[in-house]
Amino acid sequence: MATTAGEALLAYLGQQLAELRQHAPGVRSKQPEAVHQMRVAARRLRSLLASGRPLFDDDAVELLRAELRWLSGLLGAARDPGVVHERLATLLAQEPEALRSLSGPQGPAAIRIDEELDALEAAGFEAVLEALGNERYPRLLAALDQFLADAPLSPKAAGAPGTRFGKLVAKDRRRLKRAVKALPPTADDGGAARNAGLHEVRKAAKRLRYSAELALSLPKEAPDGLSPDRKKRRGAKRLAKSARRIQQLLGLHQDSVVARERLAELGGRALRSGENGFSYGRLHAKEEHLAAASERAFLKLWRKFPAG
Repeated sequence: MATTAGEALLAYLGQQLAELRQHAPGVRSKQPEAVHQMRVAARRLRSLLASGRPLFDDDAVELLRAELRWLSGLLGAARDPGVVHERLATLLAQEPEALRSLSGPQGPAAIRIDEELDALEAAGFEAVLEALGNERYPRLLAALDQFLADAPLSPKAAGAPGTRFGKLVAKDRRRLKRAVKALPPTADDGGAARNAGLHEVRKAAKRLRYSAELALSLPKEAPDGLSPDRKKRRGAKRLAKSARRIQQLLGLHQDSVVARERLAELGGRALRSGENGFSYGRLHAKEEHLAAASERAFLKLWRKFPAG
């Protein structure tokens, strides 16, 4: 059993690194779920290195976080087009045949969406496979292994895990509250600033979720200080659940933002080529409605966010 916060965090990071490695073969086989799970592992590692920064010497984690961000971005480029494609296919299937068929009077929206997003997904997978096959990815794994074997721990890492992790969770909770408080009002810029603010809230919620789950990973039965007490464990569980739900709702919102950007591009391209872009406008309006619904659901949930 880990007896210090540094030991417990490094053990948990080791589990996430194992997850990262586990899904690499599936990514190489172009399995979308493997891409998703490997991306989650990369994001969790990066987030926990940020939350746990006080336990390490100054700047010790920054290069690792930068490389994990690179990897996560590549995995996202392979994953996100499929997510957007599924969203738009669902919306398009609800449209009248004349608005989505190849020969319909409103233009070949279905085939253009398929072409665009299939090409983006293929390019994303190609970039990921190239990255996994070059030297940068093995160097990242080696750097993570070295870090876990000989991490430059700060004096705070010697503290008890339950106590120290509780402080990390509290800090990430305050970070989320600041992100919500900083949300700009909906403005006449098409909502760009508001969308960016909601995306920052989502990232803060994700960070809180991961740090709360770190606290919950400690054994329930342990000597004082090695694990959160019963009250703090219940609090961490509520925070993890609420943060996960915020992450989900604002993830749907962000998916809609990306989908609308793609629809605007397709609509502009249709106009320039002489095709009818009416269907893209209809889908864009539906996505606006879905995004607004996700934001309302988030604001309703936020009113019930655990006080503290």
